[in-house]
Amino acid sequence: MSVTIRDVAHKAGVSPITVSRAFSGTHPVAEETQRKVFEAAKELGYVPDLLARALVHKQSPIIGVIVLELANPFFVPILDAVQAIAWQKNYMLMVSQSQRQLDMERASVHQFRQMRVAGVLITPATRETEHLQLLKAQGTPVVFVARRSEGTDYVTFDELAGGRMVSEHLIRLGHRKIGCVAHDEPHNAAVQDRVHGFRQVLQEAGCTSCPTIHTQTVRMADAIRAADTFLNLPERPTAVFVTADRLAIGFVHRLQQRGLRVPSDVAVVSYDDIRYAEFLEVPLTTVALPKHEVGQLAAQVLFERIEENEVSEVSDDSGCQSDLQNLQNELRQVTLEPRLVIRGSCGAKRRD
Repeated sequence: MSVTIRDVAHKAGVSPITVSRAFSGTHPVAEETQRKVFEAAKELGYVPDLLARALVHKQSPIIGVIVLELANPFFVPILDAVQAIAWQKNYMLMVSQSQRQLDMERASVHQFRQMRVAGVLITPATRETEHLQLLKAQGTPVVFVARRSEGTDYVTFDELAGGRMVSEHLIRLGHRKIGCVAHDEPHNAAVQDRVHGFRQVLQEAGCTSCPTIHTQTVRMADAIRAADTFLNLPERPTAVFVTADRLAIGFVHRLQQRGLRVPSDVAVVSYDDIRYAEFLEVPLTTVALPKHEVGQLAAQVLFERIEENEVSEVSDDSGCQSDLQNLQNELRQVTLEPRLVIRGSCGAKRRD
């Protein structure tokens, strides 16, 4: 016969509600009382039923996360930070990937709705939000990560500033013919902002406009094709901005394979500062994004929303409800600043 919450309550000498609160972490429980509950549960072999909790509280202690690609090292520090916050709050993560496809993203959102997850963090694949509005209508908080949207909570990066940093740096190094290799995703506003900021500075400085080489993805095959296209240009730029480190790794590899030296023949500056960027044969000069901080802040914003929902359910004071409603209506929209990390691929001499 399975052990119930009432069995634990009887052994610990507390009420079943206290046991529930001790395990859920949604309400404060005295440290000594919590210790008694956990000891009783351990002795009896009691394990909380997440499905039962979901039925009672109309949500499960699960945070849904949807990223573009699990294989992309960009998301690793973000997920690490989210996991740490969720662990502190006694929640677990359920991570899914959209593979940059709207249908896969919709399917994940549908499953999260069925599971009644407590909240969702998402890096959306497109600007389509109808399926996300269904989550919100169900009372599930949604926070965008590394993307922005006018009517949604988000934590993201100042991509315009990052793009400007690249061209300002290359101009300081004396370059005037500066090209660009960009992964051309029509819904990727982040990359579009990077390129826009980059071009703004070139235009302001009166630099020669060089062609942008577009790729469909950041995969190695596309990077190699971009390098081959670059090598066939009638007049090559002396420097190139590549809009993602993963793309830059393949691009630089192909240039060297075809006999060009980086940075002697062409300087390269990239973007993202993924974990491997500094360990390459030619370490990448890149725009570093505070990815861990973005994950941490996004998780904090999400749990603020979850806690507001919990307070809203138990509050009967109309004045408090009014104040709470105002708080819930205020969007949390945070933009973090990038920084340029100078390594070998741009040809600049580092200053310690």
